[in-house]
Amino acid sequence: MVIFSTSVTSSTMASLGSTMPLWRSIAPRLAKDLFTCRQCLRSQGYAAKSIRQFGSIPSRQPSKIQSTFLNDKNRSFFTSSIKRSTATPSVTEAIEEGAAKTKSSFPKISDKAVAYWLLGSAVSVFGIVVFGGLTRLTESGLSITEWRPVTGSLPPMNAEHWESEFAKYRASPEFQLLNPNMTLSEFKSIYYMEWIHRLWGRFVGMSFVLPAVYFVARKKVSTPMAWRLLGIAGLIGFQGFLGWWMVKSGLKDDLFAPGSHPRVSQYRLTAHLGAAFTCYVAMLWNGLAILRSHRLMADAAAGIEQLNALRDPKLAFFRRSVAGIALLVFTTVISGGLVAGLDAGLIYNEFPYMGNGLAPPSSELFDARYSRHEDRSDLWWRNMLENPSLVQLDHRILATTTFTVICALMAYTRGSPAMKRFLPAPARKGVHGVFAFACCQVGLGICTLLYLVPTPLASAHQAGSLFLLTWVMILGSRVWHPTRTAKLLQMAVKARSQYPTSAVASAVKRV
Repeated sequence: MVIFSTSVTSSTMASLGSTMPLWRSIAPRLAKDLFTCRQCLRSQGYAAKSIRQFGSIPSRQPSKIQSTFLNDKNRSFFTSSIKRSTATPSVTEAIEEGAAKTKSSFPKISDKAVAYWLLGSAVSVFGIVVFGGLTRLTESGLSITEWRPVTGSLPPMNAEHWESEFAKYRASPEFQLLNPNMTLSEFKSIYYMEWIHRLWGRFVGMSFVLPAVYFVARKKVSTPMAWRLLGIAGLIGFQGFLGWWMVKSGLKDDLFAPGSHPRVSQYRLTAHLGAAFTCYVAMLWNGLAILRSHRLMADAAAGIEQLNALRDPKLAFFRRSVAGIALLVFTTVISGGLVAGLDAGLIYNEFPYMGNGLAPPSSELFDARYSRHEDRSDLWWRNMLENPSLVQLDHRILATTTFTVICALMAYTRGSPAMKRFLPAPARKGVHGVFAFACCQVGLGICTLLYLVPTPLASAHQAGSLFLLTWVMILGSRVWHPTRTAKLLQMAVKARSQYPTSAVASAVKRV
């Protein structure tokens, strides 16, 4: 059949003449049904897709031909032939490759929204850690004797439910040995403390997992960050299990000495606290890392200069010192968990002495009663973890060591000519912040001990440990050298040196 039978004017012929080379390059790749009349298409059962495609062909702007006209393979060939006339092949190839990777893979740097969400999650974990300490200090942690992750989200709704919960608590060792005269109204106060703590834990989990799934699905995070989010989510779930495992240890009287004060296992309490601090540090560190990467990538050349300055050998000792302080602070926190689990702060309530000297007698520190083996092979480590006197002494030694090291770092920063010359100003401010929080933490710890562990001071002391660890992490984020970000900065600088800015911008617009 004949496709066109209309007459054309001279202007139309001129227009067609100017586009003939273009039609020749396209024609071999067009389907043959495009040149068949509508009646034949209907008689052969073809869809009207080709007719609609043919009707949508523009005549003078071939660079904007839609995907409904050409398939992906032909469209890429067509657009590449146009780009070759306006940009160099290297620029076009780089732009096309970058666009393809953007659509099909995760970004190199996570979005800023991910950083703000991680920092907000860290604040929530900070709050639940402090509230968990209040729950322990008020003896509320054993008020709920069951673990119901779903149905336990609601408190008792009527008098019958309250009586049922109170009956379960009356069967626990804590009620029988510690609170035999407790009334229902008093039980409600400690019940709500533990219920809020568990509800807050569920909120932390949901407010982390659901946004994490969204950010990963929308490809707002880098590949390493996606795996880190998965690890943090798993840690949150494991933290919930540790919480119930800890509470369960206080519901059986065979887990503590007969006739002693009912309490949870100090080992399980320390594991629960350590996991919470680890989760908090992971959220805080990754949030700060994302924000720092964005600041460095804003000006790649200046970012490389900053990182190169941090790699100066004269700052190596400073960086190792900050890492050592972070480890010391975390270890001191773990020893504080043992002190809390054993109520070791209720003995030797003076400072710096413990009785008649700086340390109790060795016979008290390494008491044979704590050993469970006939050969006494476990004497030293069981006393370190189960003897309240030695546990408190260990905590004092660790706290004093941490404070001394921080003071030494402060003096080194202010007195060393190399630090004055090479250490960036934000890092110097960070050292001042660490020193200030260390002083506050030492003061809170001494006051808590002298006043026999009152609830407000003990809670403030626990919050102070979080503040101190937070500022150490902030200082670390200002002096650490991010290897992956440094490689991205080098790639960015190399790309800018190879491709002129005008050519890249023109290619981007055309893509």
